[in-house]
Amino acid sequence: MSQRKSRSTKKNLLWRIHSWVGLYAGVVIAFLSLTGAAALFRMEIDEALNPSLYVVEKESTKMALNDIAAAVTKAHPDKELFEVYIPTEATGTYNLRLMAKSAPRIFPVFWEVFVNPYTGEILGERNYYKTFNYYLRNIHVRFYEAFWGRQIVGLAGLALLISTITGFLIYGRFMKKQSLGEIRGKNLRMRQADLHKFIGVLALAFNLMIAITGTWLGLQNQLQKAFSIERPNMYKRTEKPLTSKEDLAMTVNFDQALKKSSSIFPQLIPKTVRPSRDGARTIEIVGDVPEQAYERLSNKLVLDKVNLNTLLKYNISEDDFGGKLFFVQESFHFGDFGGIWLKIFYAFLALTSGFLALSGFIIYLKRTEKKRTGKPSFIELRPLLYRWVFGIVAFCVVVGVMSVIWGIGVPSLVVIILFYGLLAFLLLKALFLWVRSRFSKKPLQV
Repeated sequence: MSQRKSRSTKKNLLWRIHSWVGLYAGVVIAFLSLTGAAALFRMEIDEALNPSLYVVEKESTKMALNDIAAAVTKAHPDKELFEVYIPTEATGTYNLRLMAKSAPRIFPVFWEVFVNPYTGEILGERNYYKTFNYYLRNIHVRFYEAFWGRQIVGLAGLALLISTITGFLIYGRFMKKQSLGEIRGKNLRMRQADLHKFIGVLALAFNLMIAITGTWLGLQNQLQKAFSIERPNMYKRTEKPLTSKEDLAMTVNFDQALKKSSSIFPQLIPKTVRPSRDGARTIEIVGDVPEQAYERLSNKLVLDKVNLNTLLKYNISEDDFGGKLFFVQESFHFGDFGGIWLKIFYAFLALTSGFLALSGFIIYLKRTEKKRTGKPSFIELRPLLYRWVFGIVAFCVVVGVMSVIWGIGVPSLVVIILFYGLLAFLLLKALFLWVRSRFSKKPLQV
């Protein structure tokens, strides 16, 4: 009898945790599943929207990258060269990215100049912060909340992890009583409950992986500081040989650096060349190694700017388990190591997280409908869902329009004001209701 009571108590506790996490974090999880599915294709969308920036006709000879970089930096005296994206296809283009020497914090600039590698023609320029590409990334990674947005996303990943584990412990045994795919059609609550169970079990492994990697990526900075975890491919000179001003003024031999890379690190497919700007007097060449399933742009070669001596050669495949584990988090989270078909598969599975959050919300509302019907604040299920869906879509559209028009600063400011304003309002409302309930003679109805 006591064992049965203990199991019942444990199940009730798991149920309360599962319900509480789903109720309070479900909307955020649903939002992240939708934006995550879209963010998977941000590069493909950007290239489809701007083909003239990314595709040129193949010719016999490419111009020297040194000459192209010199021409671009000369044409932008108010900016400093940050990095150069190297095309991997014969029809690809250079993307030279520059940082503004000075810009208002509300209107930051990260300038991109796309250049034909064969002719040196500038194909187009833009502020990366105003692109749809950046919008898709930032709304998923940090909600456009500039201070703690990334950490909030990490906590949502932790909520998904707790919800997935507790859901499996609660519903894991239902497969013995009910055939896979059998949906009882008695009522909406029953149908949603069965779908919630089946999809939760079928997508269990994926949601666990997304939750673990999402939690790590969102809380990465805090976790690295707390546990003294260094990024495995980092290189730092013990003493910087130059001042920042001298480093920026130094001529960089991009062509010779890339030639040296192909000689001493032939497996590396260079994607980005980044000269130092802080006095370190280095050139970083980062890229990918074929048949690896690790984070993009994490294999690295670091050279001295003056003599091109090798300062660091980092191949993830040659690192220990800790280094490999570090760089598998982002690649597994975004599925960007297996081509477009893997991304499509990821997008489909990502939507299951959103469905589980939505169906859990519906189950809760239907289960508590009778208790809530008599309250003044009661709203029926359908209009309530319409409100939430409209609110999420409206938020995405408004933030997207502001982002494309003004860049990151304005929408971030608006989101911060709305988010913390709403949080303050809810806290004050809760405090007011608590005080009123303490001093009111009549029982309070919420």
